[in-house]
Amino acid sequence: MGQSPLALKRLRRFFSPIFSKIFRHELKRARELLPEEFSPRKDEVIKGMAENQISNLLEIFLYEKIMRVQPSFVEILGIEHLKNAVSMNRGVIILSAHFGNWELIAYTLVKLGFPIYAIVRPQAVNRMTEFMNSFRERRGVKVLMAENLKLSLKILRGGGLVGIVSDLNAREWGYQASFFGRKASFYPTPVILSERSRAPVIPAFIERQRSGVQIVRFEPPILWKSDGTMVEKIQQYVSRYENAIRKRPDHWVWFHERYVHAELGRSE
Repeated sequence: MGQSPLALKRLRRFFSPIFSKIFRHELKRARELLPEEFSPRKDEVIKGMAENQISNLLEIFLYEKIMRVQPSFVEILGIEHLKNAVSMNRGVIILSAHFGNWELIAYTLVKLGFPIYAIVRPQAVNRMTEFMNSFRERRGVKVLMAENLKLSLKILRGGGLVGIVSDLNAREWGYQASFFGRKASFYPTPVILSERSRAPVIPAFIERQRSGVQIVRFEPPILWKSDGTMVEKIQQYVSRYENAIRKRPDHWVWFHERYVHAELGRSE
């Protein structure tokens, strides 16, 4: 039996109180970490964020059924940016974030005929990592566990696509950048991969519409400052994150401890 948008909405409504109870501490932390600029909409943003997380899981679990019932479930904007990048034959880095249902971006690329390798960070529980990877691999996404820099470079130099989400706390492994007015530590990986392989970086974000339809948006490539420092280049991709989040603040994972130990990141 297929899953219509109405059925998904009912399922989300059913799981909402359960989610709020189980993740009450995370929701409290999200309220505390939400930037000041979103304060007038705090209740709306936090409620939307919780609903988004529930919808994400339902859509991942029921993806095939949803696509069967609603083939237009995912729409594409900016595909020309991706095609232009691919035509350069240098490989392409798809840069996304824990924003909206980011997992669907990789599924969509495979359906469009763009095989992709996704750099995946291990979950706290190994079984959860294996569980999520099983969905990815079943849908044609090739998984690269973290710390696969050499293999990622090989794929890019061979003209392949590598997907990475780089918005979580890098602590001592990152560099300090401004994220909504506060210092936070970000990974240099997108910059390193791009500069060593000469692969363009295409930011990609996905937004859920009121109708339930998802819109994947490919942006123009990030053009690194030729004489910029690592901090300045990281700030370039962080600015893309900020722009996307400002449009849909309910889509980002505000419960993540984004600013903890930011001082451990390098400042130059």
